[in-house]
Amino acid sequence: MKKSALFLIMPALMALSCKKENVPLQQKISNVKSDAIEIAKDTANITLSWNKIYQKIEGFGAFGGRITPFFESPKRDSIMNYLWGETGLQMTIIRGKIIRSYPFDKQSGVVTIKPAGSDIDMDVNGAGYKKLTDDQKEQIGQLWILKKAQERYQLPIMFASAWTPPLYMKTNPDSESGKNFNGLNFKCCSSDFARYISGFTKAYQNEGVNFYAVSPTNEPENIFSDWDASYWDSKHLGEFVNSNLRPALNAAGLTSTKIISSENAAWGTANSFLSGMDKSNVDILAGHGYVEIGDLIFGKRGLNQDPKPWTFSTGNKSVWLTETSDDGGTYDGTITGGLKLATSMHKFLAECNVNAFVYWLGMLAIKNNESLIGTNSNGNLEFPKTYDIMGQFSRAIRPGYIRFDSKLQNNSTLKVSAYKDPVTGKFSLIAINPGQKTVICKINLDGFSAGILNSYQTTESSARWQNSAPVTPKVNGVFEVLVPASGVITFTGTKG
Repeated sequence: MKKSALFLIMPALMALSCKKENVPLQQKISNVKSDAIEIAKDTANITLSWNKIYQKIEGFGAFGGRITPFFESPKRDSIMNYLWGETGLQMTIIRGKIIRSYPFDKQSGVVTIKPAGSDIDMDVNGAGYKKLTDDQKEQIGQLWILKKAQERYQLPIMFASAWTPPLYMKTNPDSESGKNFNGLNFKCCSSDFARYISGFTKAYQNEGVNFYAVSPTNEPENIFSDWDASYWDSKHLGEFVNSNLRPALNAAGLTSTKIISSENAAWGTANSFLSGMDKSNVDILAGHGYVEIGDLIFGKRGLNQDPKPWTFSTGNKSVWLTETSDDGGTYDGTITGGLKLATSMHKFLAECNVNAFVYWLGMLAIKNNESLIGTNSNGNLEFPKTYDIMGQFSRAIRPGYIRFDSKLQNNSTLKVSAYKDPVTGKFSLIAINPGQKTVICKINLDGFSAGILNSYQTTESSARWQNSAPVTPKVNGVFEVLVPASGVITFTGTKG
């Protein structure tokens, strides 16, 4: 911009800035110059087409957390609200675990999910709780988390995944891992494991927790890690679902309980695994959002920044991302880490067309990007920017919203996606700006009109979900808005 032009517009800009907080005059001038030059450098056009639609969104969620630390945390009630409550992320999905250590009566099919003499409201510092084994503490802790989530927030989707069958049902009963292809012993235990899953589901139903879906596998290709896992190939998993699991659920009266498969660690691996699997009795197709196998071999970890759409026909079945996190090992609570999550969420939602997005852990008793909420050494909760970024999506895209077309022009930096409620006419536009410049955007509405746009944003320096002033359209119906540098902004409105 020429110097003469800048001096012509400065008085008007300074007048506007003077309505804001008290700032020294020289700083106002400096800010005006900087903003004017920055805005002039980057622009974009966005067209929202109401009648061009894509997938239906079923919700956002997380696994509760490391179960025992969550249950034992003195801040567990606050954590629950931060994740699923109205003032928090407002997530509508919670993922549980089909724990391998429950007592199981093969003859009756009954699974006992509550240790004898225990209660979910027992004192975690009391003698009764301290007498429990680690397995029993995990069992009672999960029951508390899921029951309280159901009672307090009436979550529409609660599902559970099996990391491994009970060890005595595995080919190597001495190992909880999937190493050396250690998995379900099909010669003896396919029926038993199916009845174990149905018994678990029925036991929770008796406690007032109705699982929307269950999954017999978690990362079935993982034959490397030491934690609890079970190896499966696609052929045997398809046979197990068709011949064992679906019949066992039906026999227990759980005909409406859906089946999820196959929750591979990498999205691309899930594509190849599911494409060759008999999916006739699978209701929800799922994968995880970590880096692909090729990246993992070369030492990369963390969030998949460029997942590709699956190449096989999903048959109009729901597609879920059921786990992801930045598990690289180095904690990053800044907007840099937040933008990694934003990019991954955009790719999965707007390019891979997932119907649900579930983060790995809701909380941890340490600071670690595997969770949305961490804990400092003094016991205070830590909220990385990934928490705020999740809220940019989960608070604005509600179950039943449908993604509709958002065409971006004249800009290669932004990532945008739009979602609408076909019943109420409410809609949300999420704009991600990983660049260093503020972008001034013109939003054109195709096939509808709106009277106002509200917004909230996440940047390095902003307060959580900081609100901006409402924006009204120009005479031609076009909205002009600012997308902050190195940040995410969510615009919300209602069809006129």
